[in-house]
Amino acid sequence: MSVSELVSILALGISFTALYFTFKKDAHRIRLTLNKGPHGTSDFISINNDSSFSVFISSVGHLPLDGKIEWTRKICDGKLNKSFEFPVKVDARSTYQGVLLGDYPSKSKQYTYCVQLDCGRTFVISNTIPRKDYAKLKLLSLLSWLSSGRAGFKKNDIHISKYR
Repeated sequence: MSVSELVSILALGISFTALYFTFKKDAHRIRLTLNKGPHGTSDFISINNDSSFSVFISSVGHLPLDGKIEWTRKICDGKLNKSFEFPVKVDARSTYQGVLLGDYPSKSKQYTYCVQLDCGRTFVISNTIPRKDYAKLKLLSLLSWLSSGRAGFKKNDIHISKYR
């Protein structure tokens, strides 16, 4: 192995290390959990922000298996028992407890919720759809996360439309 090849390999290693830390700093680390309401008329969603900075949820959507996302205009705060319009701030290293009211659970027996940040990154959670379909949605979510919201899911304009 020549000296130039060694230098190239070393430079490649340094570049990958820099890329890793740059991506880690930029990435939003969001975890979702979903619990069913006691009477089937609401779902409880926890949005855990593991990032070191605050994020804004631009909307939460109901995604039946037919694929058309229905974006909600409001979410109820589970701790304050008050309804809020989007965008909703989730502070760094904290959890937002949201309650999704309405007939979403009864519209379809198999559905998913998607949570979209203001940057366009979209995360999905479901307890009701088949694993194969859920894996496809998780791949779209991963694509959305890796592309900083430019690919995967269509960006909503719910929080923008109230200012028009």
